Amino acid sequence: MVIESKFRKLFCIRIGIGLFLFLLILSFCVNGLKNPDETTKQSLIPAFVVLFFIIYLSIDLFKDFTLKIMENGIEKTSLIFRTKQFIAFDSISSLNKQKTRLRSTRGINITDGYHYSILQFKNGNTLIISPDNFENYTEIIEAIKSRIE
Repeated sequence: MVIESKFRKLFCIRIGIGLFLFLLILSFCVNGLKNPDETTKQSLIPAFVVLFFIIYLSIDLFKDFTLKIMENGIEKTSLIFRTKQFIAFDSISSLNKQKTRLRSTRGINITDGYHYSILQFKNGNTLIISPDNFENYTEIIEAIKSRIE
């Protein structure tokens, strides 16, 4: 049985909003450079700051991936470049669960947090699988657990 990862709707919405804001601010900056006047010059600096901040945040998209759990291993496909990597189940040494907490600047927990899973490989590498990205996170983890035990 093959299980394919499904992205959460919120994950896709977040990417869509980021892309929309990037294109909107980019068009504002290009228009401001083509038609310079005094009010546009003053607003270009914050626009470029926001544009660079969105670019900085989008670097995480290069780390995102899809998973396909098969009988003999896991196929990890990069979201942006579509490169595939095959991970055999016998190369996995353990599956650990950790909890993340969201804290405020004063050190107070904002939420109770959530659990994510870390696949430890025999060569020392790790792979983090987060429920923040995948709608069928529990199904993926249960399938991996059943095949490495």
